[in-house]
Amino acid sequence: MLESLLTDLYELTMGEVYLRDGYNDFAVFEMSIRHKKERNYYVSVGTIELARLITELRFKDEDLNYLRSLAKFSEDFLNYLKNFRFKGDIWGIPDGRIFFAGEPVFVVKTNRIDGQILETMILNRLAFQINSASKAARIYSVAGGKLLMEFGARRAAGKDAANLVSRATYIAGFNGTSNLLAGKLYGIPVYGTMAHAFVQTYSSEFEAFLSFAKAYPDNAILLVDTYDTISGIEAAVEVIKLLKGNLKLAGIRIDSGDLVEMSRYARRKFDENGLNDVKIVLSGDLDEWKIDYVVKNGVADAFGIGTEVALPSDRPCIGAIYKLVEDSGGFKHKFSKGKIVIGGSKQVYRFYNSEGKIRKDVITHESVKLDGEPLLVQLVKDGEFVYNYDINESRDRFFKDFSSLPDEYKDINMSLNPPTEYSQELRIM
Repeated sequence: MLESLLTDLYELTMGEVYLRDGYNDFAVFEMSIRHKKERNYYVSVGTIELARLITELRFKDEDLNYLRSLAKFSEDFLNYLKNFRFKGDIWGIPDGRIFFAGEPVFVVKTNRIDGQILETMILNRLAFQINSASKAARIYSVAGGKLLMEFGARRAAGKDAANLVSRATYIAGFNGTSNLLAGKLYGIPVYGTMAHAFVQTYSSEFEAFLSFAKAYPDNAILLVDTYDTISGIEAAVEVIKLLKGNLKLAGIRIDSGDLVEMSRYARRKFDENGLNDVKIVLSGDLDEWKIDYVVKNGVADAFGIGTEVALPSDRPCIGAIYKLVEDSGGFKHKFSKGKIVIGGSKQVYRFYNSEGKIRKDVITHESVKLDGEPLLVQLVKDGEFVYNYDINESRDRFFKDFSSLPDEYKDINMSLNPPTEYSQELRIM
């Protein structure tokens, strides 16, 4: 659920003044992302669930009592909040779809006060999910079809963030997560290996591996780099030989050191012993560049990625904004230097070339209908949630959109401007 006080003070002080001055007319607010060179595209995640949560948002008595204690709000405004029920419309780009900087991804059409109150909640809830999904998509783009496991729960900023990162990465191409709660909540496949502490608990790597393999004879993955990776690999081979016929080792995991060199050594060692089906899992602060290098030079069947999808180091903040773009007085533009926002309540139409690749997106006013594919869909109508959500449908949307993304936009070493343009109705320069 959304907490009603998860909002900045000024959202409510502005609301107080709007109510006093009679400025609670119809308004349209849009969330978008400013263009930065680190991302050629984004993956929408979280819009559907957020829209549903907004329809359930309420100010509790204890929330109102706290606001009253601040001595900043009139009883008229506190009574307004007490009776808050979102009655407007929400449009969004559904989970799994690829979009570009400058395009509205979440659109709120309601009265001015309600739309203003939601600003912090929307940015807080959506920005990091989109960031994680977009990072996951970049990793997916270079992984060469290898299995991708999300290990980010211990790095995420709290329980909710951990679960939402698991969901975001699964939608954006990962195969599953180590996070059991996310697995339970969303039906995401769960994966796991072992920790170094397990190996350290036993008198030797061999003893640790043997005990674990006996407990999980069909799917054990052994962590081989606690002391010396080469000796760990050799100990894993000895365990398999000892339990031959009673054990089908799923794989090993290497979490440190020269992953290319060690993965090559492991593959060679397993092949020499007729263990061709043993998988090699690599982890350890992996990002798209490291994975790309391993795929091209080393040997890997799967990757475990945690920190970089929970807290992407190259772009920990994606520059999401939420702005007023239209009200009963017309379009609302913003001309701040370097932070221009084009006014008007918008729709985005996608156009493809003859090969089915994205040619361009045209951002137009919602009143203008084009022949392309509209990206924004209605999620809430007159305060009622009207869109069905299924995580696997969202995942399928991602795969379909990713296949239509031109190859140059998938290149992790290229920085491109978004293939977008404004229609004539929205051009102001």
